[in-house]
Amino acid sequence: MHSITELTEDFYGSPSSEKPFNSLEKLKFAKIPEWKQWHVLGKGEFPALHDLSIDDCPKLVEKFPENLCSLTNLLISRCPELNLETPIQLSSLKWFHGMKQIEVLVISDCISLTSLPISTLPSTLKRIRIRHCQKLQLEAPDSSKMNSNMFLEELRLDGCDSISSPELVPRARYLRIERCQNLTRFLIPNGTKTLDILFCENLEIPLSVSCGTQMTSLRISGCKKLPERMQERLPSLKELRLSLCPQIESFPDGGFPFNLQILLMIDCEKLVNGRKEWHLQRLPSLRELYIFHDGSDKEIVGGENWELPCSIQRLVIVNLKTLSSQLLKSLTSLESLDIRKLPQIQSLLEQGLPSSLSKLDIYYCPNLQSLPESRLPSSLSELTIRDCPDLQSLPIKWIASSLSKLSIYRCPLLKPLLEFDKGEYWPEIVHEYDHECL
Repeated sequence: MHSITELTEDFYGSPSSEKPFNSLEKLKFAKIPEWKQWHVLGKGEFPALHDLSIDDCPKLVEKFPENLCSLTNLLISRCPELNLETPIQLSSLKWFHGMKQIEVLVISDCISLTSLPISTLPSTLKRIRIRHCQKLQLEAPDSSKMNSNMFLEELRLDGCDSISSPELVPRARYLRIERCQNLTRFLIPNGTKTLDILFCENLEIPLSVSCGTQMTSLRISGCKKLPERMQERLPSLKELRLSLCPQIESFPDGGFPFNLQILLMIDCEKLVNGRKEWHLQRLPSLRELYIFHDGSDKEIVGGENWELPCSIQRLVIVNLKTLSSQLLKSLTSLESLDIRKLPQIQSLLEQGLPSSLSKLDIYYCPNLQSLPESRLPSSLSELTIRDCPDLQSLPIKWIASSLSKLSIYRCPLLKPLLEFDKGEYWPEIVHEYDHECL
């Protein structure tokens, strides 16, 4: 395969055959370094082809079969010389003209791709993924050609540095914009439900939101600012995920949308350290809260660190050393608690947990030495402990009579107590419940 430079008529077999690949449904070309040209018969030679993949063919220039009437998935990757906008290709629609069932288009690492006529692509397309096409620019919509029925389920643009006009991004239910370094502003299209903006470092101007947006999920990573007036502009937002945003110090005026149900923050140091200004207690629908911190938080002078709504059912806290038992006890609806890398873990357990708690996970807590039986809630049914090297005892009789599932990993001092058929704890747990002790 490494020596092939052309696919000639011999590829199709007998010259007399009108449809040489009449039943072929999947065709993949990969790692053909010298392939330059594909000779096309133009007879509709692939009538049943569903999937066409061309990957790592660095010298391929042209051209491709037309009238792929059954094609649903097309992938072109690592073909840097392939110019998809030449007259025989995308711009004239000759290539797409026969693709009446195309649903997925994936183009990756094609540096010759400079434009994509979004307005004239087939209306059957549901997913478009374009990655590492640094010269790609989106064409302005042509109202005379625009297919009003085109609404994508998914659009992903990754590493397309020439994209700088956000108003040209087509409508998509799920929109993911990643590492587009020349993007400085962004207009969220109507109809977008889920938006991911990842590592667009120059996106400094707050996002613009189309009137009446129904977006329910927003994920932002590696950016410098958050959307202004989220409460007003994103009234339907239910899920907000922020990660790797160390420069963001506070949320914009107005705070969070009232309907927010899930909030996640990973490595947002300044933002977490200003948590007293979040006013999360104003969010009656908040159900899940995830905070992954670096341990830089300090006690806030003048009162309790922060307040949380009693509606929270799942809480994940990592390396937040000022988490207090008083705060935990206020969460009267809390069912699942996941705590990791907390130096105050022993005191938290000794002061008690919410009476509603049914699932408790404790990870990477070297200061944990024991579990106080009298302070564990009777509602607890599942317990997982991982990487707690100083944990030396368990209230095993209480555990055996109360829990339905126990999982213990990498707790060396407990290992001999839980050893199969020999450990002191083994008789108490062997028949009582599902357990996993490694």
